[in-house]
Amino acid sequence: MKSLSHADTAQPSRGRPRVFDEEKFLDGAITLFRSRGFSGVSITDITAATGLTTGSIYKAYQDKEGVFARALERYVSLREESLKLRLEKAANGKAKIAELLRDYAELSQGRDGKLGCMVVAGVTHIDQLGAVAGNLEGQLARRKAALEALIELGKQDGSVAMTTNVHAAAEVILALLQGMRVIGKASTLTNDGDGFVAQALKLLE
Repeated sequence: MKSLSHADTAQPSRGRPRVFDEEKFLDGAITLFRSRGFSGVSITDITAATGLTTGSIYKAYQDKEGVFARALERYVSLREESLKLRLEKAANGKAKIAELLRDYAELSQGRDGKLGCMVVAGVTHIDQLGAVAGNLEGQLARRKAALEALIELGKQDGSVAMTTNVHAAAEVILALLQGMRVIGKASTLTNDGDGFVAQALKLLE
């Protein structure tokens, strides 16, 4: 979906709604929310960064929470698509978890690391999100369930120790992944990505 039609109340064109590229708009909003967090972004900031009028934003998304909800949906969708392609190449459950850890380690470095994670940005201000808080809680629950599935797969294919507590291990890895993004925004996560991943995988031995 390249564009959506929404009425632009500031500059109507012969009664027809102006067309704006929603993906481009949401990408601009994602960058703002990742960088500044939910509370650090205003509708004025969003209009300045994206060029969309305040009237159009309210008409399409109702409020800032609505913009955040749609931006979060796109952010998660893009991340899941990228991870799916990466994990498909891994041979077993443990290898898939290793790829997941490497992906987060890479994202926690350089420009992406300093920009931050939109999920973390939302969780940090979850008390201000209203109904959108449920979206984040659901996303974290799905991530934990996905990790449990990978760990269980590893136990079945022999790459993960049978004594591994699936639920506890998934909770630890989820906390590690989200914590990596926090540290990556504030400082240098690690200078030895391979060593970092190898140490984390010991949890599954």
